[in-house]
Amino acid sequence: MKIKICVNSTKNYSEKTLPIIIPSLIDAGIDPEDIFVFEGGHDERSVIKKDTYNLIQTDNNTIDMTGLIDIVENELESDYWFYIHDTCKVGTKFKELLYNIPESFPDKIALTTHPSMNIGSYKYSCLMRYKDKLLKVKNQDYSEKKLKKLKEWSIYCEDLILHKPHQTGIGINGIHTDTIDFYNLEISDCVEIENQDWYDGVKRKVEYYPQLDLYKSKANYHRTIKPIIEI
Repeated sequence: MKIKICVNSTKNYSEKTLPIIIPSLIDAGIDPEDIFVFEGGHDERSVIKKDTYNLIQTDNNTIDMTGLIDIVENELESDYWFYIHDTCKVGTKFKELLYNIPESFPDKIALTTHPSMNIGSYKYSCLMRYKDKLLKVKNQDYSEKKLKKLKEWSIYCEDLILHKPHQTGIGINGIHTDTIDFYNLEISDCVEIENQDWYDGVKRKVEYYPQLDLYKSKANYHRTIKPIIEI
């Protein structure tokens, strides 16, 4: 079974985030050949082979959908794709937990039972079923106005093709999911830990997901900080 990693990023922030997430994936045992960074916001698409990952500079910036759009548009095959934000990092148990996929898993597994920021495992065949839907929202307008509008849209459309059966209000254009299984739910979905500064001198809250040994740095919503093009 092959699981490739889709790191969703943007050229305006990747120089800060990639030095954190890429080494953590390597330390967890992920093969560099299976790590793909989708860097949104370029005029033309290009593929660059790095020592520790594959960089795809995409010709779209569609916030959370950037990497998934590039995968289906260019038919980048794998048994599964695991989607993750560039503002994450993983622990040494990540690979072992990632590959612990139930035999009954039909299409995709979300990170949590609650909204998962699109983070989860997707069968390639599942992603391709949504190709037309994903391409319909592809964005190539990088103006501040358009990106702000997309940022707002992404909040309301979290888990666009990963949303849970009980989240009936999420999803657009008639996108609905099949039966969803989850990673080990006998442990806590999420643990919030003390604020940390990973990048730029601003402390953000960090969420830890023990089901995948995965950490997510998130904005502290009570303070004003420079927006990051991702959720």
